Amino acid sequence: MAAENDKQTLLAWLQTALELELATIPPYLVALLSIQLPGNRASAEIIRSVMMEEMLHLVLVANVLNAVGGAPRIDEAAIPSYPLHLEFQGKPFADRQFLIDLAPFSGATISTFLKIELPHRPPQPELLEAALVVPAPTIGEFYGRIIALLTELDGQEPLFVGDPARQIGEDFYWSGGGRIIKVNDLASAKAALDLVIRQGEASPAPADSAEANLGHPFAMGHYFRFREIEAGHRFVEGDNPYGEPTGESLAVDYTAVYPIMVSPKSSSYPEGSALAGLNRVFNQRYTAMLQEIEQGLNGVPKALYTAIMDGMHGLPPVAHEMMKLVADGDAHGRTGCPTFEWLPA
Repeated sequence: MAAENDKQTLLAWLQTALELELATIPPYLVALLSIQLPGNRASAEIIRSVMMEEMLHLVLVANVLNAVGGAPRIDEAAIPSYPLHLEFQGKPFADRQFLIDLAPFSGATISTFLKIELPHRPPQPELLEAALVVPAPTIGEFYGRIIALLTELDGQEPLFVGDPARQIGEDFYWSGGGRIIKVNDLASAKAALDLVIRQGEASPAPADSAEANLGHPFAMGHYFRFREIEAGHRFVEGDNPYGEPTGESLAVDYTAVYPIMVSPKSSSYPEGSALAGLNRVFNQRYTAMLQEIEQGLNGVPKALYTAIMDGMHGLPPVAHEMMKLVADGDAHGRTGCPTFEWLPA
């Protein structure tokens, strides 16, 4: 019975990890789409690369979940609502106790992205003794617990019993850094989660430039890519990962941005208004995309391809229309922003 309870805990934690990866995609997409190109093109490419890798992380976690006999769930209960805390069992992660908004590209937004992607520094023993009560583990500790539980259960009974046909392979994911990993044993599960950890929110703090892959855009962790935007310069090999980048300048203009509303809800747009209609269309497309992603992660891999090709390409035009329209009666002249709410067609 204990092993069965541990297995259910593992499945629940992996579902939480999937939702954690999903939660960062809308804020990154909104910031990206709020940029008025051709300005800030380099920043847009950085944000896009990180967003695509968050999608990769979602797929990698789903591969692990499927491999141990689970079923990835992306439904109304699983999707994020903004403003958002990154949470574990209803409490904010210990190192992520701040709100995440759907917000335009700005210095404050990049600061939030840096906090989302902050490398994990293990606490010192004296701090552990002082922290008798913490809201939840850090994200790094959370992923560490998942790997430890995978290892423990794999030594007790056959664990990787999932249908191999439910694994997403390289044919159905592309773009950004990293690679898709099919999971069928403990080694491949660890490899998949290690990639998620190294690139993103749970990454260990690198000791030096080489460990941080500074100067190698697609190999650098997300935190260091966002630091380039914050600093307005590229990292080069040999830079101090916790100092200022010394490479070529990166032009950043926070005024070349649509002045969108922050974390609106459907109720923010009067019924019958143009923004209400566009937001409804956006949410229906967003929901359809999520439903296709769920299908893709549950044995119909071609649906994932459709979700990326149709869904991700169908959302930006509607979002841009909203971002060009001033909200009715808004005294500050703010424009619309999609609400990313569940709305089946």
